[in-house]
Amino acid sequence: MALAAAVLPLVGGLANVLAVEACSSRLRLTLRDDALGQQDALQTLPGVLMVLTQGGQLQVALGARAGLVCREVRRMLDLAR
Repeated sequence: MALAAAVLPLVGGLANVLAVEACSSRLRLTLRDDALGQQDALQTLPGVLMVLTQGGQLQVALGARAGLVCREVRRMLDLAR
């Protein structure tokens, strides 16, 4: 999925992702170094509705596609490890 591939470099790459989860509308990323998360750049990606930091997570609002993007990021993480 192109959106998952576009998100990863803007959060510091696979090595910076400690955990990834999704709720009904948000991709929730726990990062090693929060400073590497480029919120303004993430906001410009097609399909991204909102980006915020809450509860120690970088949250990317994607609507109904959040679960699909989460599964793809997890797959990429598994391949990288």
